[in-house]
Amino acid sequence: MTARLPINLMLVEDERIVAFDLQRQLHGFGYRVGAVVASGEQAVRKAAEEKPDLVLMDIHLEGRMDGIEAASEIRARHQIPVVFLTAYAEDDTLRRALDSRPFGYLVKPCEGRELHATIQMALARREDEAAVEQSEQRLKLAIDAAELGVLEWSPESRRLKGDGHLHALFGTRPLPLDEPWDAFIARVAVADRARVEAALAATQAGSEAVCVEFSTVDNHLPTRYMEAHAKAYTSAGDGTRVVGILQDVTQRHRDEERLRQSSVVFHTTAEAIVITDMRRCAVAVNSAFSRITGFAEEEAIGRDPDALLRLMPCPERDAACLDADGAGFWSGEVACHRKGGEPFPAWQNVSVVRNAAGRATHLVTTFSDVSAIYEAHRQLRHLAHHDPLTGLPNRTLFDDRLATAIENALRHDERCLLLFLDLDGFKVINDTLGHAVGDELLRAIGGRLRSVMRASDTIARLGGDEFVILAGSVHPDYAAQLADKILAVLRDPIEVRGETLAVTGSIGIAVFPDNGTDSQQLMRAADMAMYTAKSEGRNRYHFYAEDMAARARERMRIEQGLRRAIAADALAVHYQPRVELAGGRIAGVEALVRWPHPERGMILPGSFIAIAEESGIIEALGRWVLRRACREMLRLQTPLRLAVNVSARQFLAVDFVDHVAATLAETGFLADMLELEITESTLQATERSLGVIEDLGRLGVAVSIDDFGTGYSSLAVLRDLPIRRIKVDRSFIVDLAQSEQQRAVVEAVVALSRALRMSITVEGIERDEQAAILKQLGCDEGQGFLFARPMPFDELSRRIADGQWRGLPGKMPS
Repeated sequence: MTARLPINLMLVEDERIVAFDLQRQLHGFGYRVGAVVASGEQAVRKAAEEKPDLVLMDIHLEGRMDGIEAASEIRARHQIPVVFLTAYAEDDTLRRALDSRPFGYLVKPCEGRELHATIQMALARREDEAAVEQSEQRLKLAIDAAELGVLEWSPESRRLKGDGHLHALFGTRPLPLDEPWDAFIARVAVADRARVEAALAATQAGSEAVCVEFSTVDNHLPTRYMEAHAKAYTSAGDGTRVVGILQDVTQRHRDEERLRQSSVVFHTTAEAIVITDMRRCAVAVNSAFSRITGFAEEEAIGRDPDALLRLMPCPERDAACLDADGAGFWSGEVACHRKGGEPFPAWQNVSVVRNAAGRATHLVTTFSDVSAIYEAHRQLRHLAHHDPLTGLPNRTLFDDRLATAIENALRHDERCLLLFLDLDGFKVINDTLGHAVGDELLRAIGGRLRSVMRASDTIARLGGDEFVILAGSVHPDYAAQLADKILAVLRDPIEVRGETLAVTGSIGIAVFPDNGTDSQQLMRAADMAMYTAKSEGRNRYHFYAEDMAARARERMRIEQGLRRAIAADALAVHYQPRVELAGGRIAGVEALVRWPHPERGMILPGSFIAIAEESGIIEALGRWVLRRACREMLRLQTPLRLAVNVSARQFLAVDFVDHVAATLAETGFLADMLELEITESTLQATERSLGVIEDLGRLGVAVSIDDFGTGYSSLAVLRDLPIRRIKVDRSFIVDLAQSEQQRAVVEAVVALSRALRMSITVEGIERDEQAAILKQLGCDEGQGFLFARPMPFDELSRRIADGQWRGLPGKMPS
């Protein structure tokens, strides 16, 4: 772009530091910053005085007039383009800004390149308008005068004579010309000499006048273009003479070249161009006009473009371009319609073309379809307030709606509900199956959540796996109803890229004004209630209660204390025997972590495992337990199989197999005596799980499924995975002696394990009749208080060494 320099900008900014920085950037790009003002009133006044090429306008300014009002005034009075440069992008501000029809809208802070590009687009448009106007002006201008040189050539003497005007044409001395033909032809460009010689010969062969155009060549002067008109005359006294005139048509040649260039611009520019006479009848349109509007050239010629495109009357434009004292130029946005009736917004520029006498003869209108700009602005506004992954409102929009809901609740003495949802198990899926699967899962969950909301409810994604739901003007019972619906839609498995995924959710519910009087209090209350739901087993909801703040502080103390205990090697491992139901012999032990707290005594894992998982400590905790258990069990004189629980996060970690191998090498514990217990949820990452299980198998380490039946697992997955053992959860045998249904379930699990060639261990055996029935059903091993409670290693070692632990089912060891 060859913009007019210097470009004069006016900067309207009430923050001096920002204004100084913008001046610096603009000067760096070569712009001249004229006035720098801080209020809308000053901007209007300075625009009238300086007539800048472009105004960069902040919205929030000093004084009573903001940037939007100032922009409207400047556009209305001076037609100076305005680009908004502001830190505000609220919906209301954007709507008001659009009403002022700005030339652009940039959100601060913006990069210098973005600012420069926006200004350049504005200047390019203005330059194009000026170029078109200049081109049309050239079309109406006539050549002021043509200096003619008279030539006479004699075939006999082959000399060329001419008057004194020829010196201006050839750059010679101001004397009459008299020279040989060869001297003249030497001034003609080599490419044109044959044509000039042929024209001269043609004059002698006939009686018609001959016209020829050629260019001259001179080492000291630029190339000039000449046009010669000549005719042969014969007289008795003088014989034959060739007489003619020579005209310098260099300017005409240049004008024609420029016209050719203008024609190329006219037909190839992306903007529509239509030329009309002063009666508003189209006399020419370019191809862009047909492409944008759908009207062919023959359909537009002779018709009023306003009527053709169904424009609304525009008195302001007509006054500027049709009135005798009008400005002769107008630009602005108009609403057009394509041939098929489709409406579209267009930015239109209209210029008056005048003849040499100053009389308006034509109007040149250019316009461009700005639908894409509107769509881009719409998308930017959407992205500013919505989560790009799920399309749900983001935190910014949600905060605004929450504040509005609270205001409405206060005004109408109503309640509003806030539900804080955190997905259970999502992090494992995201870490193991990849972010692409995680993203698709979040999109699917977002769609499911929308399906159970009222149209007036708002659901937003705060980030990660956290969602919030806002419901206003509700009955208190609606919270539980909505939470139940959410939990129900989450429980159904979701198919993502060939994986069947199951997630649940933990929901915290806070009510305004009961649980908080502002947005922050309400969010904190819902967040604490959500953590309570997680700590109570997940896949549930919980209303906020006053004691939750204390529980949140307690949770933080446990998390920090657990980190210190792991670092200080201050935890302990207890062991619970697994017994062969057929013979009563000890078959192995399960390692269970304990926390000997200096102030609270022995803390059981139920008080800290969930916190460890939520805080990410679970991986470090699991590694500590594995290392400690392997070291201690190696000290037993009688080798026993060791079962260690492994969380999904730990099991699916990239370096897990390497860590197990390193632990076995460090402690010397035999790989074929180690069994790692995982939950069914870990198997959701099927491909990754299979790889880990196979790698462990190559080490000699077995894998079993803990708490079988409480999660979601596919029989096809169980069939394909090299699992050696399944452990039936205690919930299936609580009423085993009285419940035929429980007995049938256990029978089915036993049959399944036999078919898949897996061993089966039943947890939670506390009564003799349970052990007897399980033995009868064919279960391999049992574990529970009937046989032994979890015990420290020293006690386990002593009982085995003393031979005290050989009791049969139904006989509790002392």
